[in-house]
Amino acid sequence: MELSIGILGAGFAAVHVRCLLAQEGVKIRAVCATSAEKAARFIEQTGAREAHPFGDFDEMLAQTRLDALYVCIPPHAHRGQVEKAAERGIHLFLEKPIAFDVAGAERQVEAIRRAGVVSQVGYHNRFRESVQTLKSLSEAGQIGAPTLFQGRYWCNMLGADWWRSRDGSRGQVFEQVIHLYDLALHLFGEPESVCAFAGNLVHRHLPDYTIEDTSAAIIRFQNGALASIIGSNTAMPGHYLGDFRAVYEKAVLDYRSTGQEWVTPPQSTLYDYRAEPLTTREIIETRDPYLAETEAFLAAIRGQAAPLVPVEEGARGVRLVSAVLESAQKDGQPVRL
Repeated sequence: MELSIGILGAGFAAVHVRCLLAQEGVKIRAVCATSAEKAARFIEQTGAREAHPFGDFDEMLAQTRLDALYVCIPPHAHRGQVEKAAERGIHLFLEKPIAFDVAGAERQVEAIRRAGVVSQVGYHNRFRESVQTLKSLSEAGQIGAPTLFQGRYWCNMLGADWWRSRDGSRGQVFEQVIHLYDLALHLFGEPESVCAFAGNLVHRHLPDYTIEDTSAAIIRFQNGALASIIGSNTAMPGHYLGDFRAVYEKAVLDYRSTGQEWVTPPQSTLYDYRAEPLTTREIIETRDPYLAETEAFLAAIRGQAAPLVPVEEGARGVRLVSAVLESAQKDGQPVRL
């Protein structure tokens, strides 16, 4: 079964094109960007040379038969494209965050449910071996209750004009640190409340930098577990650290990276003390999580497996980070979910 794939967005989508080109029975038929010229340059740069360039999304849908669409656009650029594709029966891979706000995320959930198409959100960290090992142990009831999640996302970048604008990305929490908030949701369940602080401490002199560059949040989950997640865009240039620690009653996972995964793979230590003596397992994350999520999405489209990260998970993430930003705007007042 050959699958015809479309790409919406000509930035981070290059990661997914690389993975798709490595698959059998897959053809990238169309790429849509803000202009046909930009789409053509993207096609040339990524090697997806069988694709046709488009500068208009509706035109791409009308002229190309697609089985699936990769939606890789900034938060502010969501204007119903997901809903239009779902109405045509097109399966959807959605980069995070899936929408600019909770209402937009809920519209996507409803459209995808109504159409009955497969969806997957680009939370690639869920596909890491260490995360899947911990999740399996937890679901099997082998490591007891979750108690504490601690995460940090550190980088130092100016980004594109839309990224450093509150009206474009809604901020670092919403556009980057959401990966760690998603892991907390994935491992610990439903949140009950959140309190947060955020500020622009270093980039105030830049008139177009209207987002936070420093953030900290505390989350309480319905099961009583807690999470603390911090974000910084004033840390290390060229590094994108997304480290975390998950503490359970009978196990601890310590995930760490250099922030340059293409040089040094991330490493994890799983401390397991269900029985004496304490056992320690070192996990080298050599599997490409982007490739793994691509293979999972294609398998779900072909009916070989259930979707692992459906659109509902993307909506949960948008809901949580929106609450984080709301609490920060209220100077740390708790927000219930």
